[in-house]
Amino acid sequence: MKLVWLITLLPLAIRAIPFSVSPEAWSVRDIPTSQRAAREAGRVTVQYLNYYSGSPHQLLYLDAVRKATVKSIPEIGDKFYIEFTTKDYQTNEARVCTASVFFRQQQAKPAIHVNCTTSGSLMKAREDDYNFYSKVKKQITPISGKDIPDSFGFIEPDMLPVWYLAIMGSSFAVWEKTTEERSYTMAQIKTVQQLPRKDDSVAFDYDILLHELPTEEMIHCSLHIVWIPGKPPKVDYECSNNAENGSGAESEEGSTFLGNFK
Repeated sequence: MKLVWLITLLPLAIRAIPFSVSPEAWSVRDIPTSQRAAREAGRVTVQYLNYYSGSPHQLLYLDAVRKATVKSIPEIGDKFYIEFTTKDYQTNEARVCTASVFFRQQQAKPAIHVNCTTSGSLMKAREDDYNFYSKVKKQITPISGKDIPDSFGFIEPDMLPVWYLAIMGSSFAVWEKTTEERSYTMAQIKTVQQLPRKDDSVAFDYDILLHELPTEEMIHCSLHIVWIPGKPPKVDYECSNNAENGSGAESEEGSTFLGNFK
């Protein structure tokens, strides 16, 4: 009797599946590695890696996408499978990574699963992290700065770790804001101010510019970053979305406030 009841319900269950295309159409297909979608999947994965590394001295950038495929799931989103190489900001050490990146329709913050070859520079990066951390904790006058890099692209050597920390912290915001249609990279620190802490952490407030693609707009964001070596930072961010573009016009959108202080 139960079997008959299940068979009766089967057609209704099939009709309830919200896909207008048969599952055969979900098959994975190759896409050119030069395609923007493939490279953006690689870029957001690197942002994800930079945030979760917890190390401002082991930041990566996307080198090349070697292989890319995509599975389109109707009414749900696109899932990319990519193989790519990264390079270290400081050492130029290359690593090979594979990842799945799932962009859900009308939603930011893609779901990412990634594996990379091990890094030979990890010990040096951790040492640099601790040296920077120790210097910040010993500061009598709090660190502050503005316009990093300057209009010529120059960063004072003493401010490089502050720049790296901003990249690591902004990577959290970038990952959360990224969609299949829009991606972001940090372009400049407008202002930065070290904040006093009585615990073991160090903290900074940043005002930064994010470069948005494909719109080419500059998005103003405020970041509050709390960090201790070896752990991903705690980040609060607020992006005004009163974006500047080349003409000086502004887009009148709302603001967002998100973070991971939980």
